[in-house]
Amino acid sequence: MDTQNNNTNNDDGALRPSAEELVSRLPRSSWQERSYAYWVNKQLHSSDSNTKWWRPLSAAVVGATTTAMEALVKLGFRKVVAEDLHKLTDVLEDDARRRPVVTVANHQSTMDDPVIWGLMPARMKWNPDRVRWTLGARELLYMNPLMNAFFALGQTVPTVRGDGIYQLAVEIALRRLNENKWVHVFPEARVNQDPELLRFKWGVSRMIMESERTPIVIPMYFAGMSSVLPLRQRFPVPRPNPFKSILYVKAGDSIDFTLQVEQWRTARAMLVSADEIARLDEQVRVSIAEQLRASVVCLKTDVDQKFAKLERELLDSPES
Repeated sequence: MDTQNNNTNNDDGALRPSAEELVSRLPRSSWQERSYAYWVNKQLHSSDSNTKWWRPLSAAVVGATTTAMEALVKLGFRKVVAEDLHKLTDVLEDDARRRPVVTVANHQSTMDDPVIWGLMPARMKWNPDRVRWTLGARELLYMNPLMNAFFALGQTVPTVRGDGIYQLAVEIALRRLNENKWVHVFPEARVNQDPELLRFKWGVSRMIMESERTPIVIPMYFAGMSSVLPLRQRFPVPRPNPFKSILYVKAGDSIDFTLQVEQWRTARAMLVSADEIARLDEQVRVSIAEQLRASVVCLKTDVDQKFAKLERELLDSPES
């Protein structure tokens, strides 16, 4: 009798479970666990023809959320700057595009994701194909069946801290990239309100390296959210001040990793030892992560200067 092989045999000799196998291993002893497994499985297969209800429900969730965030931005901030956002929107709305899109950015607060995308053009908000898929901490977002449904339909994939780059979240992100979708990643992997960016994790490097078509990568930098939702406040509720809050978002030039990925694949094919393959993979992951971080640091240097200037101008304004 034939048996289905639920494992993936990788070029380095490692036998890793497929995304379907990872879903099948999820516990289902409680209502919450069954709900979580159901919605994660639906995310994995969201593009299947037998999930026709997914798209209209997802459009409703992402459209309503980003529209609400647009209202929050307009009412809650005194000054909003979206510099060079067209570098992202032009790519997303290019009907001739045949490659997926990955955006990376710093992570100043737990509200970064919904608030920032409130700045996107209205024509894009209700179209799930023009809205990002992103990764978010399971322990913060997927806490009960209602939240499971909301965040799953909101195209937010649950990540599990400590499960590494071969976890289910990365597999789902790769599925979306192989469908030419847009995936946004916060590579610091946690909220960071310190002056210096953290080391970028390697999960995004794996996405770039293993996507069937090397993604168009666009770095971004956000400033202003750390004062709206301070990390150490007693009650984690956003508190924008319409008289002094500033939000600054900047998109950078796209980065093309096609040549580097092709060179990695060529070098990898010539290796025999699993240890050598593993070392090469790690070297390339580190290199890509460092390049991504450097691109965001470059944006940070520019934005921080402009942000500080805006703060001084608003402080000196008669309306202050």
